[in-house]
Amino acid sequence: MKERIIKYLCCPKCKSDNDLKLQTADVDKVTNHIIEGSLICPSCNIQYPIKNGVPFFGLDNIDPTVDLNRKNFADEWLYFTSEIDHELAKDELDSYFQNLITYEDLRDKMVLDAGCGGGRFCHAVAQESKAKEIFAVDLSNATLSAFKNTKHFDNVNIIQGDIMNLPFKNKPFDFIYSVGVIHHLPDPKAGFTSLTKHLKKDGKILAWVYGKEGNALYIYLADPIRKLITSKLPFSINLILSFLITCVLWAIIWIIYIPKNKFKISNKILPFNEYFIFFKKRGFREFWRTVIDKMIPTISYYISKDEFTDWFTSNNLNHNILFRNEHSWSGLGEFVQKSNTKENKTEKSDACCL
Repeated sequence: MKERIIKYLCCPKCKSDNDLKLQTADVDKVTNHIIEGSLICPSCNIQYPIKNGVPFFGLDNIDPTVDLNRKNFADEWLYFTSEIDHELAKDELDSYFQNLITYEDLRDKMVLDAGCGGGRFCHAVAQESKAKEIFAVDLSNATLSAFKNTKHFDNVNIIQGDIMNLPFKNKPFDFIYSVGVIHHLPDPKAGFTSLTKHLKKDGKILAWVYGKEGNALYIYLADPIRKLITSKLPFSINLILSFLITCVLWAIIWIIYIPKNKFKISNKILPFNEYFIFFKKRGFREFWRTVIDKMIPTISYYISKDEFTDWFTSNNLNHNILFRNEHSWSGLGEFVQKSNTKENKTEKSDACCL
């Protein structure tokens, strides 16, 4: 971490506005990252360690189901993101952003990646935008991998912390994005609401979630197996099982889906057409990662458009929600400005842009 970011941080326990006090043990002289040390709250004296470049903001009293969830995802990200393929990361992030925003929109902005995993998306944002600061937070130890993958970017700051109780003060962010994370929280809507509390008054938030629409086959046939079996298995076993499943699905994609699309047969004939064709373009390893990503969570929710819309309206956000690959939702929201209150009473707009 860089010393300059302390002004944005607070103790997540007592929420004091006082700056945390830094005790440094080791600094990288090339990148100026504090590699080892601690941050101490002057109000309640709680100490937060800095380990391998990452400040750790506590995991006290974590629910066992949530704890297993974060450990499972840490195993996934540490295995699949030891190195980041920038073009693959950017291409995937673009598919979530869906032209709702551009990287140029993030110039000189304060950005939060909420649930960064191994850091592939904050890597893409750092490479493509000229954001002022990019904070990337995750509950798991995948933050250690994220730091290794992004430490060469001066404006990327990796933090271990909880989306439900983030260590930031004074609503610092112009833009928050959370991709594939909120639907793995015990209360997804509460997680979304928690993020909005860290936005500036003219800030924007983008979330991508699993859709209830388009996933009926998976929800009723495959997801029960996740709940009862695979989420409880060791990662090594799931790695083997997911590889075998991926091989079967990969063969189906090439034997059935690709010819079907080549001859422009109706997409309604087979399920998950857009989804499978998307991953055909991304390659076997990315598809394998996605398969195991479906198998290991202890918590997964599938969100209807009506539910997703309610997240935005309940938090006084104008919004634009788009269907992605016929199975998930991307939504961008921005606060309804007070000057527009009267207008919004007569005609609520659900369009927004950065």
